[in-house]
Amino acid sequence: MNSNSLVDWLEYINLNRSEESKFGLQRLEPIKNIILDSPIAKKVVVIGGTNGKGTTAEFLNNLLLQSDFKVGLYTSPHLFKFNERIRINGLPVSDLDIINAFREIEEIKGDVRLTYFDYATIAAFILFKKNSIDVAVLEIGLGGRYDPVNLLEPDISILTNVELDHQKWLGNTREEIGEEKSEIFREGKTIIMGTNDMPEIVVQKAKSLNSKTLQLGLDFFADEINTNNLNKESAACSVAAYKEITDKQINYKEILENTSLLGRCDVKGKFILDVSHNLASVQNLVSFINKECKGKSIKAIVGLMQDKDIIGIIKVIKDVISEWYACSPDIDRAMPSADLKELILKETLSKAEAFESVDLAVKEAIKEDSTDIVIVFGSFFTVSEAYESLSKLKQIDL
Repeated sequence: MNSNSLVDWLEYINLNRSEESKFGLQRLEPIKNIILDSPIAKKVVVIGGTNGKGTTAEFLNNLLLQSDFKVGLYTSPHLFKFNERIRINGLPVSDLDIINAFREIEEIKGDVRLTYFDYATIAAFILFKKNSIDVAVLEIGLGGRYDPVNLLEPDISILTNVELDHQKWLGNTREEIGEEKSEIFREGKTIIMGTNDMPEIVVQKAKSLNSKTLQLGLDFFADEINTNNLNKESAACSVAAYKEITDKQINYKEILENTSLLGRCDVKGKFILDVSHNLASVQNLVSFINKECKGKSIKAIVGLMQDKDIIGIIKVIKDVISEWYACSPDIDRAMPSADLKELILKETLSKAEAFESVDLAVKEAIKEDSTDIVIVFGSFFTVSEAYESLSKLKQIDL
């Protein structure tokens, strides 16, 4: 692959990826032995969980930057550009940096077939090493046990929570999913758990590893934390992790309150954009609506992936929605909007319309001149396309 275009490279790694059914990190051992022959940073923090991983990573990144650490941040998925996934000192790395990392991977991978996530994650490893990072903060993409981030030996492992999502790959119960996610824990290293409602298998795993374990509600608390529409539990986890890394004193309150993140209960005029896409995260969105939108009529632009608990999600949020705009984001896994509309009509008494694209749904919502609140939710893809539509229509600045 000789292209100097990141778009070409991303198409290449997507088309040439290994089959998703062939998970497992053993196949990556030859690459690990070369890339991870030395640590990627002085300290490594790995963040897993069903919800709140990206928010926790963002909070921790900002806390560390305030203390003048050189921070490498790896998150997924991205909203607009792939470069968002890999940031150094708060800035996305360049196209050329990513391309050069991909080229290095191509040179060393031999016959190993890699997933899209493998390429992205290993590229982050390479770039963090080359930039002499003080603290690397990396978000698990899926599960824990077989995620390529789990090739690392973290100093701190954060597990935000365990809820039902990605059951096809992780299991059908919280215990099964928790078993997969807790594989990011390491013996003798710090473990941070972001809820006092962890599956018992997770708690027992932590106890068995002779590790320092900190658990929300027992060892640290979120009660007095204020955030800008973001998850307080994520903020509390980030502060706990920060204190494990350094004893430098900073103004936690100010940093947490000033942290914002696109797609997390993000209020843009009459629009609220949120990437919630499973039962627990949609319930959090409902709580936000009940708190911040009292007395308002709420319309919903929703686009969901076919592998989600769509009926369950509709049931969780239906009582706060007066009208639905079902749409299909531009990805093969999306539920067709007509089918989504029919499911909505079966489960609710509200009006519902189907739109072939997110853009058409956004335009319809804008066309209706009313004081109604419009929430956009269901997936990163839906929210990303909505942001782009709102920007093109000069409703927001990105």
